[in-house]
Amino acid sequence: MNGGDALVSPAWLIGGLRNVPGYLATAQGGLTFVSDTPVFDVPLAQVTDVSWPWWWFGGGLKLTAAGQRWRVTFVRPNGMPAPHPSMLATGVGVFGLLSGTWQDMDALRGLADVRSGRAAGKRWREVLPG
Repeated sequence: MNGGDALVSPAWLIGGLRNVPGYLATAQGGLTFVSDTPVFDVPLAQVTDVSWPWWWFGGGLKLTAAGQRWRVTFVRPNGMPAPHPSMLATGVGVFGLLSGTWQDMDALRGLADVRSGRAAGKRWREVLPG
């Protein structure tokens, strides 16, 4: 979804033996990732070391936020559930600012195949440095 300067995408934090479904969002200079609970909520100025590994074909990135390194993919990992739309109702950080904005219905349904994951990555490249 891209509404003005707001962007929300279904995403998964990947690493080790556990992948975490959720939503990555940005609006008004902030970056938030929520799952069942908020994972991070930081000003964009505090997001560093953004890289887009070529082997993810534009569908994922690595970044440092809240003092921790994160690997984020917009392509649903095999066997992982889609993020539940209720995660969007957390009311924290960026999500608190987005109430009442238009939502991308494909994102809300969790339809994150390779094509839509790469398309989300392309939109996020415009927002995040690196």
